[in-house]
Amino acid sequence: MQNEFQMGCAVASSTIVHSVMRVTLGAASLLGWFILSPSLFAQNFPVKPIRLIVPVPPGGGADLVARTYAAQLSKAFGQQVVVDNRGGAAGIIAMDAVAKAPADGYTLVQTNISTISINQFIYDKLPYDANRDFAPVSITTLNPLLLVINPGVPARSVKELVALAKSKPSHLAYGSLGNGSIQHLAGHIFSKEAGLALVHVPYKGAAPVTVDLLAAQVQMAFSGVGTVAAHVKAGRVVALAVTSTRRMEFFSDVPTFQEAGMTTMSISLWNGILAPARTPQSVIQRLNTEVRKAAASPELIQALGTQATSPVSNTPEEFAAFIKAEQARYAIIVRDSGVRAD
Repeated sequence: MQNEFQMGCAVASSTIVHSVMRVTLGAASLLGWFILSPSLFAQNFPVKPIRLIVPVPPGGGADLVARTYAAQLSKAFGQQVVVDNRGGAAGIIAMDAVAKAPADGYTLVQTNISTISINQFIYDKLPYDANRDFAPVSITTLNPLLLVINPGVPARSVKELVALAKSKPSHLAYGSLGNGSIQHLAGHIFSKEAGLALVHVPYKGAAPVTVDLLAAQVQMAFSGVGTVAAHVKAGRVVALAVTSTRRMEFFSDVPTFQEAGMTTMSISLWNGILAPARTPQSVIQRLNTEVRKAAASPELIQALGTQATSPVSNTPEEFAAFIKAEQARYAIIVRDSGVRAD
């Protein structure tokens, strides 16, 4: 009887051990799946369309950049990259939408210098944190601004424009994409160095600025090259200077501000792609790989070249460092200007 009892205990013990082992092995297998799943997820990414939110209305240079990249990425991924324009509020609407989106790589934002490197210094409070809520993917374009004027303005050089503005204080108006935008700050830097009193007129996008510039509702603007390239070539606006340190090939007859005797007008207008923070690093790398391939593709180079825009790219780490450097620079410029958002 005792032996039977001992044998029964042994069988029960063996059964429990095997059950525990099955549970343990099953848990280990499941844990292994979770450990491996990010890489497997990246290999299969994307399995559905990607939404690229753009913080400007359709029609401007930044919109062209987004749509050109989206077309190339759609072909590369085999999934549609859909451009979602959400203009207004200085890009805050677009940035907030992505900051609060699932961190899976399917919602991205085309950021720019204003939305990620300037807004935090001109707004008392933002619904997102520029440094904590986003994961840099890559820069996509890097271009100077052009100082352009309506042909009716009696000036054909920076020197003549400065003389005209000084003779008529607060008479000349320039349009921008809003208070604290890079176009606005370019006007501040220009006015300060030249000692001018210019009227600033904020708009909700590059396209409406250009419309009013063509109609002489504003006399001048610091515009992205992609926005006004065709108008410059057609003579509908006049380019006086470029904010790069060297002349652009597309505008070889337009001098730099340094050539015009101004030393503080080194300004770049750039775009790039961000994902929500905590997006798996493997997905960020997959996105970065395809963005870099797109930037080097002849099709994209040709498409953006028609608007005097050159595609560029970098690693997520390089883009993050670049953003921080721009933030450091414009924190000083904004403080000096005293500019605050409406």
